[in-house]
Amino acid sequence: MRNALTLIELIFSMVIIGIVFTVIPKLIISMNQSAQVTIKEEAMFNAVAMMGAIINLPWDNNNTVNNQILNVSNHNSYDCNASNTPQYYRKGGFVGGRNCSALTDGSFDFNASSIGNELNATGDKVYDDIDDYNATENNASNDCAKSHGKSLYSIRPIVIYSQDPDPTASTIQLPGDDKNLSVVQSSNTKRIIVKVGYSSDNSKFYDPTKLNCITALEYHSFNLGNAKINSRSW
Repeated sequence: MRNALTLIELIFSMVIIGIVFTVIPKLIISMNQSAQVTIKEEAMFNAVAMMGAIINLPWDNNNTVNNQILNVSNHNSYDCNASNTPQYYRKGGFVGGRNCSALTDGSFDFNASSIGNELNATGDKVYDDIDDYNATENNASNDCAKSHGKSLYSIRPIVIYSQDPDPTASTIQLPGDDKNLSVVQSSNTKRIIVKVGYSSDNSKFYDPTKLNCITALEYHSFNLGNAKINSRSW
């Protein structure tokens, strides 16, 4: 009966231990990186899905009850006025789809509403137009993260009225952060931003330069009314 290892057995044992301590940490790192990529892919997929759901809604709550172009407080060359031919009719598009007002005195039926979620007749909030999604945060968490009060990632849409692009410019420039309007102003342009981040910390979450921000999607939606195309049977 042997009481010790041979030199060959000792060498083989050292090699096996060395391989284990070299490979296992790399496997753990690779698995963690794969999990992070999966979380990012899931977050971006859900952000794209949310943006798609938002932009397919009516431009404003008043568009759900009126198909005309809505009046805005921040007036510019996009607005319909008495000098247009026909009067109070925005040029461009299909005939019958750019009316601003049906009233004979030239006043407007409906104004663009303020950003936010409106209450319906029963007092419930219904997401029936673009700006209803403003500042609604969606968190994805696993059971462990929930127990510690942390989320894997957060998706937060932001809807802001922005100054309208200049229609007379040689190059149309979409509005950026410096063109956002105050909460009491409305324009023909709603700027939609869907931001995805690891943290709900506003100082890091809203800034794409911060590490906690995964990505940000942006879209501009314009006050075009709901066009109605008259059709005739052949």
